[in-house]
Amino acid sequence: MFRKSTSFFVLLPSSLVADAPDIRQKTLKIGSIGRALAIFRVGKVCIYNDDDSHVKNQAYEAKIISTLLHYMETPQYLRKLLFPRERELRYAGLLPPLRIPSHPLADEKTAAGNYREAVVIDVGKTGGLLELGIRERGLTSEKLSIGQRVTVRLGEGLGEDKRAIERVPRSEVGEYWGYEVLRAKTLAEALKVLKADYTIGTSRYGQNLYEAVQAIRSSNPRSVAVAFGGSYAGLFEICERQGVDAGKLFDVVINTIPSQGAATVRTEEALVATLALLNALIEG
Repeated sequence: MFRKSTSFFVLLPSSLVADAPDIRQKTLKIGSIGRALAIFRVGKVCIYNDDDSHVKNQAYEAKIISTLLHYMETPQYLRKLLFPRERELRYAGLLPPLRIPSHPLADEKTAAGNYREAVVIDVGKTGGLLELGIRERGLTSEKLSIGQRVTVRLGEGLGEDKRAIERVPRSEVGEYWGYEVLRAKTLAEALKVLKADYTIGTSRYGQNLYEAVQAIRSSNPRSVAVAFGGSYAGLFEICERQGVDAGKLFDVVINTIPSQGAATVRTEEALVATLALLNALIEG
């Protein structure tokens, strides 16, 4: 049905945690979402403005979501270098660890040939010095910028607590390495940003997933983008509000929780249900 190497992208609305009463509750909710993204190996997540009248400040709500998701995806040993003290991170200590391959423990992935995430902490005429999260600092002759985060392959030790490293694309790693966090002004713009081969909308008014299986199977996509509605409005209402036709915007709109028992399904609940089903279709 899908390629084994199919990449998942997710679109989430800026109203995602607007119903949470305070930053602590928002943090807890986003923590569960970040875990779901990691569990199902999502490669990109795009936060789009859904223009909901219940949300006073769309930009601020989007910032909270993107900041906390980005913080979760960043290896622990790089967080102090990349994130200044911000109000959005006040309760970051409540966020659950992702425990993905790019988040090694202190004694893991330290040998030559292993991959790690790194941040440039100094640059000179001969190259850059990088924080690797191990006893040694990385050295490279490549021209990089201070504060830049990169994926590297560890080389041999150079003495004086220095280690040779080589910058590599994430695709070389060969295992799930985390998600990228993006922003967009509208749902349609988010789809353009992600550039997925196949686009799926989710709604209680959509087709049963198994009725849409044949269409999904025939496309054999390398990447699939899945869009979700918000706390106050579903995907069809958001599309109508933004002047687009959901039927034309997506390749298919599906209902992954048919005959739901509860009157409403929260976005984070729909996210887990949908990704679990799609993951089973990929791995099955």
